[in-house]
Amino acid sequence: MKLRLVVVKGKPRGHSLVFPNGEYMFGRGPQCDVRPNSDLVSRQHCLLQVTQDAARIRDLGSRNGTLVNGQLVVGEQQLHDGDTLQLGPLVLQVSFGPEPVVSTSAEGSPTATLDQVETAVQSVPSLNETVEVPEEAPVDH
Repeated sequence: MKLRLVVVKGKPRGHSLVFPNGEYMFGRGPQCDVRPNSDLVSRQHCLLQVTQDAARIRDLGSRNGTLVNGQLVVGEQQLHDGDTLQLGPLVLQVSFGPEPVVSTSAEGSPTATLDQVETAVQSVPSLNETVEVPEEAPVDH
């Protein structure tokens, strides 16, 4: 299974990241695979697990929490096509399906797979790159 996360709020809006089977840590720390650039995202924020059959997200004790469809993730939660995943001010939409090729989105923004990012589009966040997100007030729960 391949999971695609499309940036719906934050920069670069409209870009997508494709995750093959594996585990991916999100957070500001240097050891994280995807690093949103926001103080509202913890150093080790959440863990994404993609398997042949499912994708799951687990919050790693982050200060502001991880939300799926606006609900705080407690423990581990399975992701479904169309879900929204929020880490601080960064919002991503979940999509399952075939891996996209580098192309242009409706807004004229390039999209790329994680393997193609470095050679195709330098501004697309990929493993060990930074995602720019707007600063907003922390989520209170």
